Amino acid sequence: MIDMIGRYWRTIRHLTARQLLFQVWNPLRGRPRLRWHHRAATNVPSLPLPITFTFLNQPVTFDAAIDWNYAANGKLWTYNLNYFAFLDEVSEADGAALIHDFIRQTSQLRDGLEPYPTSLRLVNWRRFLMQHRLNDPLIDQHLYAQTTLLRSRLEYHLGGNHLLENACALLIMAIHFRQQLWYRQAARLLRVELNEQILSDGGHYERSPVYHQLLTDRLLDVYETRGAQLHQIDPTLIELVGQKVGLMLGWLQAVTFRNGDVPMVNDSAHGVAPSTAQLLQRATYLNRQPTPVTLGESGYRMLMTSRFECFIDVGPVGPDHQPGHAHADTLSFVLYADGRPLIIDVGTSTYSIGPRRDWERSTAAHNTVTVNEQNSSEVWGGFRIGRRAAVKLLRDTPRLVIAQHTGYRQPLGATHVRTWHLSDDQTLVISDRVDLSKGVTKQWFYFDKSIYLIPLADGVQTDQFRLNVSSESDFEVSTSVCERASGFNQRRPASCLTIRFDQSVTTTIRIIP
Repeated sequence: MIDMIGRYWRTIRHLTARQLLFQVWNPLRGRPRLRWHHRAATNVPSLPLPITFTFLNQPVTFDAAIDWNYAANGKLWTYNLNYFAFLDEVSEADGAALIHDFIRQTSQLRDGLEPYPTSLRLVNWRRFLMQHRLNDPLIDQHLYAQTTLLRSRLEYHLGGNHLLENACALLIMAIHFRQQLWYRQAARLLRVELNEQILSDGGHYERSPVYHQLLTDRLLDVYETRGAQLHQIDPTLIELVGQKVGLMLGWLQAVTFRNGDVPMVNDSAHGVAPSTAQLLQRATYLNRQPTPVTLGESGYRMLMTSRFECFIDVGPVGPDHQPGHAHADTLSFVLYADGRPLIIDVGTSTYSIGPRRDWERSTAAHNTVTVNEQNSSEVWGGFRIGRRAAVKLLRDTPRLVIAQHTGYRQPLGATHVRTWHLSDDQTLVISDRVDLSKGVTKQWFYFDKSIYLIPLADGVQTDQFRLNVSSESDFEVSTSVCERASGFNQRRPASCLTIRFDQSVTTTIRIIP
């Protein structure tokens, strides 16, 4: 009980006063309900039943009727069903039928009326209407009611990407309905959140490349509406949006590998967001270009040679008040060689609370060091973090970075110092030191699915590279097979290398010519 109280305290003490207030208020007012008293239209196309929806790599077929509250695959699947992002893939008739079926079931809706799925659905419905030039008064009335609900349910209790999505949706719908009051509210909120959430180097402060891509795409939606007269209310807002989009695109360029991949760090999953190339193409169409940036405040660095691309994490786990999508991966890294993944992040395959979620967020699931099997930051409960590792950069150059973190000071009294050094175009040297006189200290490395490790006396090798280990004291090298995420609810085998050492160890990775 005392440990649980301490964990809660270490978690909630970082929340803002606004978050605390709304964390108390939200449960008291019950679940969202839409004020809707209109009957659904009868002269709409029939539903394309049976219909199969596939989200998070989980297909579900509805034979006789669609259950918009379907919950057997977890809340995130239900959210995806209620986003209506699938409207881009269906015909005009089928899309209209699906929207009207949702409207018919208004009184029974539950999770779909929460602010986050409502925000995404508003934008997707509006895009569908614009693309097909549909003038449907009933859909417009429902959109108006949903926006009214959203205005009263902005996610101040969470903040982060949820609140930014709320602000974008509210602004877009204010323009759609030419509502000055809505616009003023949305513009104020969007300005505040952009200035807080987009860091000086263009990174989103939750530090997930995939969420960064999603939010960049959403801000491009906002920028695309810039011609409306309502922008005269706040004439510099769209300029600010354009500036932030440029920085975010610049950050994406800086962290995207040459083959187009982004690092699957923190809560990131394959097949969820538009690629960096797609976002750059869309921005070009809207006459926006990336702003060149130097990686800094986001805490990420990309060390590069003609053959290596080494993405490293030397920053905080996330914003103090909203680290829900963070992992305990301080001083981890991802390595590509000759344009192909070599050492990878195991990624995210689930948001469901349980052993798999716990492991994917743990330090032992990342390319860094554990001490006594503990996490460098206190991840728990699916989306919570108590104690957080603090990082100090000791040296920061294009080919040499040295950093330390304090994640093991409590309760172990240890500090982890790591050095990455690209000594030449095909050699990466990683040195770790942990000032702990007694304990179990391990290095972890996870390799791409295509790599088969051949054990050596002092490391491993493949036909692509050789990894050698050296230390002033004894060390033990072992290999195993784990499961890495290849998307939500999809996992593939991957090789894992574990090095047990005392206080210090040096690992040299050299590409075989």
